[in-house]
Amino acid sequence: MDYGGAFTYMFSSENWIKKFVLGVAMSLTPFLGPIILVGYVLDVLRNLNQGQEDPLPEWTGDDFARWLGRGLGMTVATLTFLLPVIAVLFVLWSCLFLVLPALGANLAEKLGGVFALCMFCIWLITYLIIALGALIVMVRYASTDRLDVGLDYVKNFQLLADNIASLIIIIVLLLVLGIVGAIAGIFTLGLLFLVLPLYFALVLAYFGAQLSRQPGFVD
Repeated sequence: MDYGGAFTYMFSSENWIKKFVLGVAMSLTPFLGPIILVGYVLDVLRNLNQGQEDPLPEWTGDDFARWLGRGLGMTVATLTFLLPVIAVLFVLWSCLFLVLPALGANLAEKLGGVFALCMFCIWLITYLIIALGALIVMVRYASTDRLDVGLDYVKNFQLLADNIASLIIIIVLLLVLGIVGAIAGIFTLGLLFLVLPLYFALVLAYFGAQLSRQPGFVD
């Protein structure tokens, strides 16, 4: 997989400054704006996957309805995956905290750092399942426009397991980008924070296109 290109490809697009300005304006538009932006980013992912020379579409009113539809579809597909997964993880966490008192009130103190490390690992696994699972659903929906991809838990988790190394690298790179962006945003008096969500989404689209070329993603 090509990881480095994710951070620079958008600057090779024709009229990229204009596209960024309009994209930022859309992200700041209440209610429908962010959903339309999701549909736009899904088109970017598709264009990247097809190898188009300029993957960033022009912001034209003719495409807004389609982007809105794709954005809504993506939202539904992701929620159908996340809500049951979060519910199961919530039950497991609840059971864990119900069992702990039965094992002794001083368990955490006795185990000290080992206990804290175990809790951190459980939290990290929970976060990765949610974040990586949502990424899997996004890539599959972008390629198929099928609302039911979120319900295909067997294949989603199989793809997660088969591509776990690449997915973890992607998450780490996104976390680094978030940290660097936050620091840079402070030095630009917060102006960069207006651009970061769109830039972050375009970076994610590039990673999604890379993943969609792996075996099993396209039905």
